[in-house]
Amino acid sequence: MHKIVPLALVAALLPVAALAEGSVRGAELGFTWSGLAEGQQRHKNNLALEGAVEYGFTPGFAAQLDVAQHHFTNSNDEATNVTLHAIGHVNDGFAVGGFLGHEWVGGNHMEHYGLEATHDFGLLTVEGNATLLKNDGNDATILGLDGRYALTDALSLGGRVKTVNADHGSDTTAFDATLGYAMPSGVKIDGSLGLVDGNQSDRELTLGLGVKFLMGGNGVTFGKRGLSQSIIGN
Repeated sequence: MHKIVPLALVAALLPVAALAEGSVRGAELGFTWSGLAEGQQRHKNNLALEGAVEYGFTPGFAAQLDVAQHHFTNSNDEATNVTLHAIGHVNDGFAVGGFLGHEWVGGNHMEHYGLEATHDFGLLTVEGNATLLKNDGNDATILGLDGRYALTDALSLGGRVKTVNADHGSDTTAFDATLGYAMPSGVKIDGSLGLVDGNQSDRELTLGLGVKFLMGGNGVTFGKRGLSQSIIGN
């Protein structure tokens, strides 16, 4: 499984050579950390190396590939996530998509697929998604909504909510306030502060931090999908 780690780098860096041909719309490479800030579970952290690339076949149709490698410090488990999106760009501010992916989480294999959409209302951008997770009969539904408001060309303020509803009764909801700062060099820094509440655990305060390098403008159209992206509020 560890041999898949370099794919996150390959997926994001190979398009640099192809940007001159005009087929690659954007790519990004980054590192994220999220964890619980208090209580008995504060030692739980999710560390991830992530890469993504979007390739435009026509002005209205594109494909996006995400690859990520996660490490969970509380259990020393690893997770590898690969997701492929098919994207329809209805216009400059509105896109819809469907996605299919596979995850290896702590030795378990699972699939995820679903629908997503994003709309740019000028200064406000909203993205929503619905995911079905299949894991040998232990299925789950993940619903996410993310909004970002541009305070300036570089600074944005937002919020997000994500719910994970499992068939076996383990449900979790996470709320986050987010802050993003984009540098002219293409480096973007994101931070989050929120709460995660599960029916089998206490409500906990969460923190998150991400640094990524955007290539081709604003990077890719859609965010990451799957179970490993939903742990500790990511």
